[in-house]
Amino acid sequence: MSPEALEAIKSGLPLALVGLALVFAVQILTTLAVSGMRRIDEGWRVKEVVEAQQALERPPTIDATTLVLITATVTAVMQRQVAIRRIRRLAPATSQRSWQQQGRTAIQTSHQVRK
Repeated sequence: MSPEALEAIKSGLPLALVGLALVFAVQILTTLAVSGMRRIDEGWRVKEVVEAQQALERPPTIDATTLVLITATVTAVMQRQVAIRRIRRLAPATSQRSWQQQGRTAIQTSHQVRK
């Protein structure tokens, strides 16, 4: 090798090493940021599940305005006067209850509402 080529390699080597170190540093920072976001997201998901479970365990309460709106809606759909006797909360569909949800959907969609 000529002395000029060796000098070019010697002068370019630090730049190449700095560039390589910078690339790895950015990759490490990106990995840390993504894993941190994943942990935050998992924490939020756990919190949402706990809140949903607590909401299902609380006794349902319906204020007078909501009851009037539900009664008016059912009366409009049925086109006759109705009396609401009971309102209860349905549990969210889970994989264990999917057959129940499918059956409920089939029954509810089989009714023909007259206009």
